[in-house]
Amino acid sequence: MPSSPDADRDPVPAPRAPLDVRAAAGYTVAVLALAAMGLVNQPFLRPDDPWSLGVSLPLMLVAAASTLWRRRAPAVTLAVGAPLVVAELLGGGQMSAYVLLFEALWCPVVHGRLRLAHLTTLAAAAVGGVLILAAGLLVRDLEALLGVAIVLSMVVLVPLLWGWEVRHHRDARATAESVASLERELAAERASLAVESERRRIAHDLHDVIAGHLSAVSLHTSLAADLPDAASRERSLRTARDSSRAALRDLRSMIGVLTAEEGAAPTATLSWGSLGERLRGGLPGAEVRIDPALDAAAPGAPAGPGSSGIEPAAQAALLRIGAEAVTNAVRHGAAPASLTVTLDGEDLLLALDNAIPPGAPPPRADGVGRGAITARAGAVGGEAHSAPDPSAPTRWSVRARLPATGRIPA
Repeated sequence: MPSSPDADRDPVPAPRAPLDVRAAAGYTVAVLALAAMGLVNQPFLRPDDPWSLGVSLPLMLVAAASTLWRRRAPAVTLAVGAPLVVAELLGGGQMSAYVLLFEALWCPVVHGRLRLAHLTTLAAAAVGGVLILAAGLLVRDLEALLGVAIVLSMVVLVPLLWGWEVRHHRDARATAESVASLERELAAERASLAVESERRRIAHDLHDVIAGHLSAVSLHTSLAADLPDAASRERSLRTARDSSRAALRDLRSMIGVLTAEEGAAPTATLSWGSLGERLRGGLPGAEVRIDPALDAAAPGAPAGPGSSGIEPAAQAALLRIGAEAVTNAVRHGAAPASLTVTLDGEDLLLALDNAIPPGAPPPRADGVGRGAITARAGAVGGEAHSAPDPSAPTRWSVRARLPATGRIPA
């Protein structure tokens, strides 16, 4: 038997329905019609002296009336109807008793609580066994005793087995509907999470790529206004113009991805060379050292011996981390600065250091940029951190170590 708290709950809402009223009326008509036609069977205990119709008919009418509670309170139908029809089968023999016995046993199993259904089954089996045993003591004819056993087994087992079959099918359907509802809720939740994940990815791409270009534009246009040398001003304005064009290309690429029917990755205007130029332009005198193997592995670069073993996902993640680190250094840092990116065996290493301007506010621990650096490294099985250098608190340090194969953490 189920042990959950809901196992003994009403299987269906059970208000008195018009169908129950019609069912009771139909049973009443059946009782009267069968009595009027004189269809009777020999009672089991009084085969030679059955009850008169004046006794049998009221019993059957009361049993028929008890079916008014067949759904709302099937225990009433069982408690009232079953004893009356059993008494009629033993002493009267009206054919309507068989019909009403079926209803009295079937309703508690189908419409009652699970406990009532089990009790009905056990009680019916016990009463049927007692009646067969009593018939064996009273009837000496083996053939007659076999007939009695078959009849009692049929009138008891058929409604019980049918009732349990209906109940099991109904419970299975309710379970299937519940599972389907849960699956729909999970699908909606997965879709919502996918949308949120895509929004975050787009936000990171905008922050890592386009924001870096726009920061370079702002920096160089401001710098150009203070440069006395015309050649330096022209060079700074040319860098700002190139950065603005790159930002526009990246933005168009991302819009194209968002409006395309098939998913695709945006082609960002990002390379180690452009990052080095951005760092030198924002922090003059910055040292930039890029491993040639990484330049060979960059998107769009021709295949070469140095590119072997570097997963594109790892290279892209390192580029994004480098773009974020350079942007933060140019925006918030000061010279001197250095950027080193190397391939060390099976690991990609990035190190960026810059001075912290005097009086600069402490960085936010929950900043988008610092979080993006950590998240992009973790996405390919690596690690990264950005914080003041423990050995030199006046310097800001970014360190990243990524597996060149781009392993996804388990």
